[in-house]
Amino acid sequence: MDKIRWCAIGDSFTYLNDHLDETGYRVTKGYLSRILEKVPELTLMNIGVNGSTTEDWLAIPVPEADIYTILLGTNDWHWQRALGTEQDFTEKKAGTILGNLGALINRVYEANPQAKLLVLNPVERADFICILDTLNQAQGSYAPEAGVMLAEVADAIYTCAKHAGIPALDLHKECGFTQENVIHFKRLRKDGSYRNLPYPDYVGVAYNPEADEYPYPPEAVALTYDGLHPSDEGNEILAELIAKELKKLL
Repeated sequence: MDKIRWCAIGDSFTYLNDHLDETGYRVTKGYLSRILEKVPELTLMNIGVNGSTTEDWLAIPVPEADIYTILLGTNDWHWQRALGTEQDFTEKKAGTILGNLGALINRVYEANPQAKLLVLNPVERADFICILDTLNQAQGSYAPEAGVMLAEVADAIYTCAKHAGIPALDLHKECGFTQENVIHFKRLRKDGSYRNLPYPDYVGVAYNPEADEYPYPPEAVALTYDGLHPSDEGNEILAELIAKELKKLL
């Protein structure tokens, strides 16, 4: 029996599945590989692009597949892209997160009008410090970007898909990622010495990437390994939830 072709569209969450070296090998298996173990009928095309936004996916080629997953939005939020409206989504009006997503979904159906699709939304994140490049940093989702919380972006993505009759998983709500558990602590200099600061104690405490040690040592790893990207534990949670929904579609 032929395998069912699954195309995974996404950003670094998806891309890193096939680039574990870029996690410093803190991750042994990504969420996509874990899903394949749970849904063996699938064969994977991982076209995730590191750092990508919904706008980038208006130009990236979308191959023909039988089933697609889309997990985007966290980079749009970080780069303060306008959220847009449900009308933008419905009209596939490029220029906002929701409009771009609607246009991307249209591109998926152009690649295969009979395709099945599962829309996912972004999860909570702590302060991101890239393990291979500590100058690469981003604020956690405990505070807004341009007045918008990441939770608002996640809710809008899920709501628009559901209202349009497109299968969607509220990953943000269901996965259980919170500021308290995405990382155990952030190791920072405070009052002259290093301290292991949990959330919210680390908020506002300065980190100097050129002088300070990496703030997320192995013992700080929780549902993420770097404040943003899922650890093995986080990837397993995502895989369980997504695999369950994919089985419904199949």
